[in-house]
Amino acid sequence: MADAHGHLVFACGASLYAVPADTASEVVNVPTLTRVPGAPAHLLGVFAHRGEVLPVIDLTRLTGHPLDEAFKRAVLVRTPRGAVALTATRVLGVLPLEGVLERLGDTGVHQHLRGPARVAAGEVAVIDTQTFVDFLASAG
Repeated sequence: MADAHGHLVFACGASLYAVPADTASEVVNVPTLTRVPGAPAHLLGVFAHRGEVLPVIDLTRLTGHPLDEAFKRAVLVRTPRGAVALTATRVLGVLPLEGVLERLGDTGVHQHLRGPARVAAGEVAVIDTQTFVDFLASAG
């Protein structure tokens, strides 16, 4: 797979994820969150950032993986549909990926993940940011 632009690779718990570098606007320290009553478990809350209210999405809860460490940072992802903050326990940086990006599942969030891609640290699930944000908007 050619990877001319690179992907921002980050961990959330034990899993590695990547987003196209041109959709990752920045990595931020997450302040105290405002809870959203009735929100799904993966929506941890919202916070104000540079005049914008951003939802914080916990990828471990969304994908069903256990979180073995607390997150303090988030990757801000921007698409024409909107922006979200994705929890990150560590950030590996903008890296080239190797592998074939096939859909990792047919239902739920897994249909918006591609892979398996590889970096030196292990296998990576690449988030199709546009369809992922659309999925979040429709899933609540």
